[in-house]
Amino acid sequence: MIYIKYLLPIIFIAVVELLVKFNDRIICFWKLLTGHDCWGCGMTRAFDALFHLKFKEAFEFNPLIIIAAPLLLYLWIKLILKHDFKR
Repeated sequence: MIYIKYLLPIIFIAVVELLVKFNDRIICFWKLLTGHDCWGCGMTRAFDALFHLKFKEAFEFNPLIIIAAPLLLYLWIKLILKHDFKR
């Protein structure tokens, strides 16, 4: 279980791919409840486009991808380094 931190990006990519490819429904709870877009609407499709190196398309889905993607990468690297240097 300790090595799952190394697989987090692969798990994240797989979940995003499955949600985008095989789900035709809205997955945003805010949009389901209110009918309005939230700040995160389009983020799943933006990550999917980013994984396929379609940067312009990713930005068009949700411009906050330029903050979310580096932040997730930073948090993942921090998680790995924090636990690896404790040993």
